[in-house]
Amino acid sequence: MNRLYETQDLCAGFWRDVWNAGIVTFPQGAHVLEIGCAEDDWQTAMLAARPDLSITGIDWREIARPGTVIRADVLTWDFTLRPFDAIVAVSTIEHIGLGSYDSDPLDEDGDTHCVQRCKQWLKPGGWLYLDVPYRPNGPYSVNSNFRAYDEPALQSRLLRGWRERYRHVIADAVGDGPYISLVLEPASWACC
Repeated sequence: MNRLYETQDLCAGFWRDVWNAGIVTFPQGAHVLEIGCAEDDWQTAMLAARPDLSITGIDWREIARPGTVIRADVLTWDFTLRPFDAIVAVSTIEHIGLGSYDSDPLDEDGDTHCVQRCKQWLKPGGWLYLDVPYRPNGPYSVNSNFRAYDEPALQSRLLRGWRERYRHVIADAVGDGPYISLVLEPASWACC
């Protein structure tokens, strides 16, 4: 496994740490979806480490990346059933539906709707990585451009129907932190 480069982006650093620790791996020739590909260039680093990957990025904003990029709303785009081995959402889920990035579509439950749709896009054995602002002692809050989750909101909004493979709280994160990074798999393939 190739180690990923150093990054100045806080949340890209959470992913890098999970990757470098070997917590997640991709099968050879994996098909990977990156949700929210416009903010940080995750694809270039991943393709440098794993040139065999087939990466598709989706974002509401116009962006050029080395993989395939779809400019669309992740809440309405129609991917075929279970095309991906893994889905990666680096500092993205907490923003979906809040209308903060180039007037992306409003949906007060966009975060919940997105993670539920992800179950439909994963191949059996696939997984979802995400990181979000986390307030273990509460409260859950919706700010102008992001949500911060307490444990009840995390359970009800994001983890319903998922099983945790990995959980790490980054208590010393600055900015919108603390954060939690999670690797999830559908609790039951019969559910989706």
